[in-house]
Amino acid sequence: MNKLSPLINRVFFLITLVAFAVSCQPDITPRPIADFSVEQVSGSPGKIKVTNKSLNAKRYQWTFGDGRASTAETPEIEYKTDGTYTITLTAKSDVGEDQVSNSVEISGLVKIAKADFDFAFVNGSPNRMQFTNKSTNADRYQWLFGDGQSSTEANPLIEFKTNGVISAQLTARNGNSADVITKSVYISEIPTTGSVMFWTNGAGDGSDIEVYVSNAMQGLVNKYQSSGTPTTCGQDGYVTYRNIEGTYGYYARSKNRTWSGTVTIKNGECRTKLLPQ
Repeated sequence: MNKLSPLINRVFFLITLVAFAVSCQPDITPRPIADFSVEQVSGSPGKIKVTNKSLNAKRYQWTFGDGRASTAETPEIEYKTDGTYTITLTAKSDVGEDQVSNSVEISGLVKIAKADFDFAFVNGSPNRMQFTNKSTNADRYQWLFGDGQSSTEANPLIEFKTNGVISAQLTARNGNSADVITKSVYISEIPTTGSVMFWTNGAGDGSDIEVYVSNAMQGLVNKYQSSGTPTTCGQDGYVTYRNIEGTYGYYARSKNRTWSGTVTIKNGECRTKLLPQ
């Protein structure tokens, strides 16, 4: 009997055992690796070609930075407006997923109008306001001011008549798009009344002059100014009538004379009305 046989048998057994152990190890599935390249298509400034270079993936999820998405392996994408967009690819398999992003800059496409403006009172005026147009990519403008006024000027100067909150709306346009913006304008210091002062330039019949406006007596003119014109409402000896802007009927009478007609009041102004002798 060969004395080496037991040793050979043991070696063969160990080799067989190792081979069996190795053959029983489970297969290891590699995780996906996301990768892609980006190339702009010549002659088409908005069109992008992406090349999917991912490994070990079965499914794909793309986002293109403009709200659009795709699950295609190699999608086609065309942008409509200029800007810098981030393209993100998520590569997936049954054992996991991986994600990668690349940025692409798009230029030379149709410009999209964007409306914007500022406004400020002019030289401390309580009702005159300068609107400064800050719109981009626009060549036509339409302004609406909420009080019936409008303008197509780029930078209109607007005079408001009443206090309150005004909604100023600007529509900026070009040949391909339009954009609208509205801002609230607060008007609070416009005078809401005006005055008219009745006076006379002679003693006349020597009696006081009774002044009535809108059929109500407002007072007596009991002095006169022989030359010039009074410049300040509310002077003693004359009759000053204050009311909101508008036109009002009046009449006046002394012992031997009468006057009648209309007076126009403008907010924030002092006007005078001569009762001539």
